[in-house]
Amino acid sequence: MSRMIKKPKTREPHRLAKGKKFEAEVSKGWRKKGANYQKKITKPSGRKGLIDIFVDASDKKDKKLVAVVEIKASDWDSMVLPAVRRNVRRQANQIWDYIDSQIEEWKHVSPGVVFKKRPKDPERLNLIEEMFEEQCIAVSWEDESMEERKARA
Repeated sequence: MSRMIKKPKTREPHRLAKGKKFEAEVSKGWRKKGANYQKKITKPSGRKGLIDIFVDASDKKDKKLVAVVEIKASDWDSMVLPAVRRNVRRQANQIWDYIDSQIEEWKHVSPGVVFKKRPKDPERLNLIEEMFEEQCIAVSWEDESMEERKARA
């Protein structure tokens, strides 16, 4: 009689599970408005990728306008400063892979990234936003209202 060997259940790291939950919450609102969730694309390198939020904003005037948005649950407060810089660069590179995939299709791209919460340190917050701005990527914080953002501007 053969015995079946049971594989031990592997649990996702807590951080990854929290990130997926946040992504599901944020994407729900976008999907209600007609955005594509986890759109499959081929990056310029030939590798496959998933754009968290893809909005085809084309209309009769401009048939080539799209938005690509990544959803991230990065805990900026828990990182040392070099890790903050490294993570911003890595995330911006990921978004640029998605931008480039759309540019190859002759589309105009409006890129953005949505984070769960702002870092507590205002200098760190400014650094993150400035680094993304240098890459022409808009940043949004789920824990910040439009009024708060305007007051910071």
